[in-house]
Amino acid sequence: MDLQQTSALVEESIRGLKVDPVACRGQKEGQWSLVYRGSTVWIDVFNFQDNPARWYFQIMSPLLAVPDKNVESFYQNCLEINHNLYGSWISKKGDWLYVMFLREAAGLDLNEINATLDRVAIYSSDYNGKLKFKFEGSWLPKDTRPKATTEDGNS
Repeated sequence: MDLQQTSALVEESIRGLKVDPVACRGQKEGQWSLVYRGSTVWIDVFNFQDNPARWYFQIMSPLLAVPDKNVESFYQNCLEINHNLYGSWISKKGDWLYVMFLREAAGLDLNEINATLDRVAIYSSDYNGKLKFKFEGSWLPKDTRPKATTEDGNS
């Protein structure tokens, strides 16, 4: 599947949520951002310059910033949570953890997009609350949010 085919499925999925996909589009083609089930969710369809015919589909949601204290215990908890996740995982990039899903776009269908969007949003919202509660006081006050990026590092 190419950018146009995959984008059409993504926008159909977003419309199914009663949200205008045009309003969710990012600065670059193949990017969307929305709040769903209490989570900020980013959807990306992208390829790499060294293999332009192969497209990828990604959904990710910022979970939490890495804490300033109790880091080892926090990571241990995230690894144990990862074991229980289905069809997604917790990953770390920079100072943030994300709930994400990434696969090649070939063979992707609307049902998989819908299910993955639900999973990532629900896990992110649920574990955000649980980890914040369990590790309360482990974060110093900050006023930063992660930027949406594609897997290739572009904003």
